[in-house]
Amino acid sequence: IRIGDVARTEGHGGATLFVFTVTLSAPSDVPVTVNFATANGTATAGQDYDAASGTLTFAPGETTRTITVVVQGDKKREGDETFFVNLSGGAGGLILDGTGLGTILDDDRR
Repeated sequence: IRIGDVARTEGHGGATLFVFTVTLSAPSDVPVTVNFATANGTATAGQDYDAASGTLTFAPGETTRTITVVVQGDKKREGDETFFVNLSGGAGGLILDGTGLGTILDDDRR
């Protein structure tokens, strides 16, 4: 089980969706589950992005699932910020890359 990284601009208002792709290296004959939860880096949940957690289930034969994190746009001049999506508790598969890095690229520089 692996999760990819995402880097996008935040936007000047409203929400921007950061979609993290979680993959299995090979299809399984049985369901595979893995838990996920966001964690702060330099970005703060509730201010820069919406915290998210849950469980992904891969059906037999399925190799790709996604996790969507909502990032809140603003007009603040600030540096790029980061947060993480961490995987844990894999059942039916081994977690090889369990940390997805979300980079919120600031688009308010002048």
